[in-house]
Amino acid sequence: MTGDPDSLAERGRRLLTGDGVAASPREGITCLNRAADRGHAQATALLALIAAFGVLRPRSLSDAITCLRRAAALGWAPARLELQLLTRGVTDVNIAALTAPPPVRIVAESPRIRVFERFATTAECEWLVESARGGLRRALVYRKDGEGHHAADSRTNTEADFTFDHASVLLALLRDRIAAASGQPIAHFEVAKLLHYDPGQQFALHGDFQETTTPALAAEVKRHGQRVATFLIYLNDDYEGGETDFPRAGFRYRGARGDALLFFNVDAAGRPDFNSVHAGQPTTRGEKWVFSQWIRGSPVG
Repeated sequence: MTGDPDSLAERGRRLLTGDGVAASPREGITCLNRAADRGHAQATALLALIAAFGVLRPRSLSDAITCLRRAAALGWAPARLELQLLTRGVTDVNIAALTAPPPVRIVAESPRIRVFERFATTAECEWLVESARGGLRRALVYRKDGEGHHAADSRTNTEADFTFDHASVLLALLRDRIAAASGQPIAHFEVAKLLHYDPGQQFALHGDFQETTTPALAAEVKRHGQRVATFLIYLNDDYEGGETDFPRAGFRYRGARGDALLFFNVDAAGRPDFNSVHAGQPTTRGEKWVFSQWIRGSPVG
């Protein structure tokens, strides 16, 4: 109330994300703007995220970069590190280069499987792991008998959501790169996930499409749309085992660090493609880290 920048920034962050208080994003953004006007570095960095993801305002990557530069100049160390990644050794941030995917390699048409080598840099992979690893929890699967998720023996790995507290301008640009590679709009993207596998952990054979065999699953597809595609980025390669296995397609993939795999879970008519069923094989040595982006057939909201 007195305009203290630290208090304004903390209040703004909490109101924006609903951390310990009822979420009030517009009021939160107002607080962050007031704190940034008073030279608060973290508040300025949060405004960069708001611009990058278009939170209650039109998306603007140029505005996001401007805020990030201002936060770095104000002494916010994470902003300085992120700018080093975004500039890639030059002075300016080349948004076109950062959002352009590498050439595609077509692997199969039933299901439609594509590979992008060196999709992400080593530094980007490390940044993604460190951004979200603190939020790891037991990975869940959809319930078939009701709304929500539950733990299952078929999936033993852990995961973390790239929600706002784990997001970055780099993540926003990476999602633009994925949109360009997949030909799917960002509005159809779910919250991205960081997947982690310790030795022996797995995700047994499954399909990423949603079957409508129960009222709960039918309601999920009606509410959010079908999960039409999956995009995986392999964030490390210093492990053994852990292949992504498509037994019906006769294809197994274990990408090098930074490589990406795109596969469609539905056919050209939008029907579930059962040839896309796959498994995350257990690792036999070392940890496996993967960035996962599920894509729906309609806007997520």
